[in-house]
Amino acid sequence: MKSNAQRRLPPQASRPAYRSLEGWALGMLIEHHAVRECEHHGHALDRSDSDAWNRARGAAWNQPFPGSTPEECQAAIDEVLRGIGDTCPDC
Repeated sequence: MKSNAQRRLPPQASRPAYRSLEGWALGMLIEHHAVRECEHHGHALDRSDSDAWNRARGAAWNQPFPGSTPEECQAAIDEVLRGIGDTCPDC
């Protein structure tokens, strides 16, 4: 009988990193340091860094979410940014 370390699990179908355009947009903003998380509650907070916003929008134009146009991706980033404040609602 094989030990747990020797057992092979069946390969699982990989899923995309992001399921929605909004989730992808938030990920781009986090990746480019335009938003950060509250260290106590985990809410996304706007860093008010216009260079980071521009980097995220540029990356959205060059690497759009699969199945979306660059214009839709930039609009999604702008929409996500409008929904994020610069203070944590729970702090």
